[in-house]
Amino acid sequence: MQRGLNPFLTFLFATLIVMFTGGPVILSLIGSVVPDRILLDSSKALFSEGLNFETYRYVFTGQLPDSYLAETANRAMISDAARQVPQSLLNSGIIAFSSMVLNLLIGAPAAYVFARYVFPGKKLTFMFLILSPLVPAVALVTPVYIMLQTLGLVGTQAGIILVHTAKALPFTVLILSVFFRKMPAEIFEAAVLDHCSRFQTFWRIALPLALPSVGATGLFAFMLSYSEYMFSMVLSGDAATRPVSVVMAALARNTDVSWSLLNTAIFIAIVPTLVLVVFVWRFVVEGLLSGAVKG
Repeated sequence: MQRGLNPFLTFLFATLIVMFTGGPVILSLIGSVVPDRILLDSSKALFSEGLNFETYRYVFTGQLPDSYLAETANRAMISDAARQVPQSLLNSGIIAFSSMVLNLLIGAPAAYVFARYVFPGKKLTFMFLILSPLVPAVALVTPVYIMLQTLGLVGTQAGIILVHTAKALPFTVLILSVFFRKMPAEIFEAAVLDHCSRFQTFWRIALPLALPSVGATGLFAFMLSYSEYMFSMVLSGDAATRPVSVVMAALARNTDVSWSLLNTAIFIAIVPTLVLVVFVWRFVVEGLLSGAVKG
């Protein structure tokens, strides 16, 4: 009989995980609603003056916080980059969602073919696809930029979407091919006996069975695109097409920026990912664990 884990050790490790994963989110939330004069003054309690949402008001409306309207206030602590956060969130949402959709439209059929069929060059192409992420991204920046510049896609969302799709596609194909390979062969043999074509077998049988896995893979493709910085920085244009990762980097490089404003921008940038994880968590858990609990 297998012995269970020590409850104390389980609680200890769970606490450490929560601290390292949820701690930064909680700290950014607290820092966004506490003014700088309180954050930087160790003699005052954090909430001695209550909650302050002036930095949120500035990010969404552009109205300066009252503490910076005084004549002696340091206006350099208020960065214009924070005003780009709402638009950059929309840009990142469009880019990440489009990249996720393209990944699933291309990656799911490709993974199914790699998992269920034999064709010339299968091993070579699969290994090339899977090993391609090992190439350092910095080595690809210049050729990718030249290629997209030739196509007239530099400074557009379409160019960033194509690059993010290409970066996440090997991961999508690898994960989904594992789940398609684990499906019982009898199901597909029955589909052939019922005169289903290859596309019908994929669309009506394989895809519905792999839906949790597809949801989990789509979520990770979304997150990879949402958090990607290097290609987004090089390929993005003005503020109208700039993703949130680029805006946050520009905000963080300002050494004089208000800590409260910086934490506000960080928390706003985190919120969409938190909401997304809450809504699709069921698919993530089922998709990642279905192969481990069935067999």
